Amino acid sequence: MTGLADRQAALVRALVASGEPPEGFDRDALDAASKALLRKRSGGSGESGELPARTRRRLFSLRRK
Repeated sequence: MTGLADRQAALVRALVASGEPPEGFDRDALDAASKALLRKRSGGSGESGELPARTRRRLFSLRRK
């Protein structure tokens, strides 16, 4: 991945199309976010689709190299 747009596109693919996660993202956290998005899209039995704080922190904290 070279630019921000490429990384964002890869993140979206990982979240909604079972794509490979961009470097630095936790696969388990992305899986949890993906499931929450699917639940939210389908109306998911009254759940808001919001991720727990711990999962949000893992998902959005990129590892610095």
